Amino acid sequence: MFDIERWQEIFETLSKNKLRTFLTGLSVASGIFILVILLGFSKGIQNGVTDQFQDDASNLITIYSGVTTKEYKGHNPGRRVQLKNDDYTTMSRKYEDYIEYKTPLYAIWGGLISYKNESGNYQLRGVMPDHQFIENASIETGRFINQSDVNEFKKVAVIGHKLKQDLFKDVDPIDKNISVFGMNFKVIGVFMDPGGEREESQAYIPITTAQKVFNAGDNIRNMLFTVKMNDNFNEAVALSSNISKGLESQLKERHNVAPDDVSAV
Repeated sequence: MFDIERWQEIFETLSKNKLRTFLTGLSVASGIFILVILLGFSKGIQNGVTDQFQDDASNLITIYSGVTTKEYKGHNPGRRVQLKNDDYTTMSRKYEDYIEYKTPLYAIWGGLISYKNESGNYQLRGVMPDHQFIENASIETGRFINQSDVNEFKKVAVIGHKLKQDLFKDVDPIDKNISVFGMNFKVIGVFMDPGGEREESQAYIPITTAQKVFNAGDNIRNMLFTVKMNDNFNEAVALSSNISKGLESQLKERHNVAPDDVSAV
């Protein structure tokens, strides 16, 4: 039922308190405006992250190490855990029935790469052939790193599309030599990545070559695995989670890290 007296009382109250009414209305309007802006900003970030990783493998497990935060088995906290080739080999064999693609990774985060008079600072990654499929990088021209390159410590490089544009402009880079941190590498391929310029501003070389030329011994930075997927989504998620937990637990045991130390592995 429409109560006219109640509405008259409301309008009289509002008319007697014009400033309060105005400020209240302004506050509500401002709040709604800010909410709309924040929702739009949040959606923009979400879309940006989605675009950045939209074509990376959705079943990817990445293992990286850090610094211990807890004393364990006589080892003091503050100890850096260093992953090794043997860690990668052992974990790969243990879970080989469940793993589709795999690679260790040794990354150099920034250094000079040049061709003739053009140069710039770019990230360099030492990887295995499977890395192409983990990143879902598409080869624009040439080829990706193969097992022969890895076995023979070849000084070959696959460069990103952005890096190619920066250094070579319109020149075909295949079989051209570039200077990578002062060392000559032959370009064997150019890749494109849906992650955009950030991903395409780097170069891949065989991991064995990276370890050799940068005196890294058998050290690696990361291990990347993709889990074989099946048609049952829930089972696939559960399998990925179990493998991830298993990898973490076993690597902690190998490196004498407390099971509940979340920073070390």
